[in-house]
Amino acid sequence: MAQPTDAELLERCRHRDGRAWDLLVSRYERLVYSVALRNGLSAEDAADVTQSTFVALIDSLDKILEEDRLASWLMTVARRQSWRVRNLSRRSIPLEHAPESVEDPHAGWEAVVDLHDALAVLGGTCRELLQWLYLDAEEPSYAEIARRLDRSIGGIGPLRGRCLDKLRQILVEEAPTGAARGQGTGR
Repeated sequence: MAQPTDAELLERCRHRDGRAWDLLVSRYERLVYSVALRNGLSAEDAADVTQSTFVALIDSLDKILEEDRLASWLMTVARRQSWRVRNLSRRSIPLEHAPESVEDPHAGWEAVVDLHDALAVLGGTCRELLQWLYLDAEEPSYAEIARRLDRSIGGIGPLRGRCLDKLRQILVEEAPTGAARGQGTGR
């Protein structure tokens, strides 16, 4: 059974469909949480940023124009929320406890944006498969994915390979940042 697109879920959310909201949150909460972690936040602060990012989504449901770029929108909001939290926490940390060096929290972020944009372009069964395999919080098994796609379990691996090849091609053709050079796609 095909999963609804982000645009479909957003439209249903605008009509106060709780199930659609739950699907959106489960689709993107790991992504938002990981953005917060990569921006140097603790697990607790990252959870707070995740929550505030989804609150911002609720507040902006009628303002989102590019529904097919929802992942990018959420990552941008999470990054900005993370900066705010990090900047507030810096003000309260004594200098003697500050680290000597901090790795770049933005390293690799552009590749993540490119990847999610490429998944939106990929669409269809391939997008669903790759999201289930790599982004789904429930981490479904091949058997579960085969059931969802109404395919044999033995066909999931080869389909995954074909879908990854298509995704790589989209990244090479369309992505302007690091992912276009093969980063972030398992190469």
